[in-house]
Amino acid sequence: MTPFPFKAGFLIDRWRPDRGGAEKALALLAAHLERKGWEVHAFGAVGPEKGPEAPGIFHPVRVRALTRARFERALGPALVDAAREEGCRVTVGVRHLPRVDVLWTQNGILRGEFGEGPVRGRRRVFLDFEESLLGRGGARKVACVSRLVLEEALRFYPACRERLALVPNGVDLERFRIEARAREGAALRETLGLPRGRLLLTFPGRDPLRKGLPVLFRALERLRDLPWTLVVAGPRKPGRWRREARAFGLGPGRVLVLPHLEDLALAAGADLCVLPTRRDPCGLVILEALACGTPVVTTSRAGAAEVMEGGGGPSGRVLEDPDDATALREALGEWMERLLAGAPDRESIREAVKDRGLHPWMEAMERLLLQAAGENERGEFND
Repeated sequence: MTPFPFKAGFLIDRWRPDRGGAEKALALLAAHLERKGWEVHAFGAVGPEKGPEAPGIFHPVRVRALTRARFERALGPALVDAAREEGCRVTVGVRHLPRVDVLWTQNGILRGEFGEGPVRGRRRVFLDFEESLLGRGGARKVACVSRLVLEEALRFYPACRERLALVPNGVDLERFRIEARAREGAALRETLGLPRGRLLLTFPGRDPLRKGLPVLFRALERLRDLPWTLVVAGPRKPGRWRREARAFGLGPGRVLVLPHLEDLALAAGADLCVLPTRRDPCGLVILEALACGTPVVTTSRAGAAEVMEGGGGPSGRVLEDPDDATALREALGEWMERLLAGAPDRESIREAVKDRGLHPWMEAMERLLLQAAGENERGEFND
């Protein structure tokens, strides 16, 4: 039995769970480990700033560099060294590191995103780190968040096959529930001033370009005869996307761009979650929406779409081509007509994620950290 306190190091550039994505997933794992008696230390260039305090003890890591690429190249080794100096027995990270005990692929495989051609600048730095972790054994274990990510890892880095583990993302099924629609969902609609009978579509994402917002605007441009409002939640540059919406004839009465929206309200308040992504390793927002009984329209390039059988079924629609605005418009039109005709079977929608709960997800990650820690102490991989 492992003696506690067992010290774990979380390595990330920004330790801000309120940003969502990889930061949110890491914070869920940190909180789980703390509940189990682990001692969690987080190392990053930027620490918590607002919202609920991030779990663990945060250690700021400072590096100096004249360019962003040089900063990134210096930060990765500095994070690793800081965790070692603190005496962490196992480390976990999501990106931009020369070595780590457990690489958690919340951001997918960069070579799959960048393509097989030449890469320069910051991207070259990021890819060098990935090649070190996956191609040259710098990561003792690699947690793949979806089959999509696992297949990409095998395609671009076949040498890492024995170190790969499929640990699909999960969702807190106790927090994200159909019952939340009557509270958080209704409160959101009231805050937004949506009249009865108006459909609320949501598009969650910090990177709207990669998540397919332009193609969504093109699809919605020709669905203005239906009563809907789209909320774009969390983009880095809200003003840009408000202007983009207006260019498609979608003004503030149709499209609301909000820099932040609480995750439960977003999942439970929507009539339809729309994410026509060009790339998403395994987005938590899709799982959270389904857990709240909200149907989802997305693409096969979303790792989380693997829970939606048969191209969507009762839980929504999975489109093959993320750039096909016509197919997206038809899927949206069909689902909006269904929603206007009556409430969907929310239990059937939630059924898609019934086996993807938070506890088994976090337990699987904890087991992987313990395995990596054992290999670390036996010296089975090079530093």
